[in-house]
Amino acid sequence: MREYIRFSRSRKLHTAIGIFVDILDYALLTLFCIILLCIYVFHFAAVQGDSMLPTLQDGDQLLVNALDRDPAPGEIVIINAASVGLLHDDGTPYEIEGLHKVIVKRVIAVGGQELDFDFDKGVVYVDGQALAEPYINTSTTRPVANGAFEYPIMVPEGFVYVMGDNREVSKDSRYGDVGLIPLSQIEGSVLLRIQPSFGRVN
Repeated sequence: MREYIRFSRSRKLHTAIGIFVDILDYALLTLFCIILLCIYVFHFAAVQGDSMLPTLQDGDQLLVNALDRDPAPGEIVIINAASVGLLHDDGTPYEIEGLHKVIVKRVIAVGGQELDFDFDKGVVYVDGQALAEPYINTSTTRPVANGAFEYPIMVPEGFVYVMGDNREVSKDSRYGDVGLIPLSQIEGSVLLRIQPSFGRVN
């Protein structure tokens, strides 16, 4: 009888240890997958400044899809502005040193699209069509001093033209030290706002 009790307790202990090891394996695997996702798939970014009002506020915390480095028009992207693109007189691009800052902007036009402005009416044109911009804080009613380009321009392949939603204060592709953004400088597209309120960003 004592031998049976001792054997029964030993078997229960062995089973408990096995369950604990299985749970630990799953926990470590889950943690490893989360770390991989955070390194290679999802990043976090914080908004600084008011250039994306009213869409994004100063201090907003964002979840970024780091795999999306070839964004479509209208997407909001995180940019590592280490180098920027300008255009020769014949429209061919060349790169110069950028701001060396991480910035958040909205993609207005991509490679192969023509971009133009009617500053009197505050209208942006992409491929000859007036762009619907329900997200902006103020219209684009004036050119910037010493701007990067004379419009219209054709955005070259491998670059995007970006602007902030708060046009009056945004430093963006209109300026020579931001210019056209090489796709290599895009860190990803914004998926969600996670703080101070949780939700999609349009």
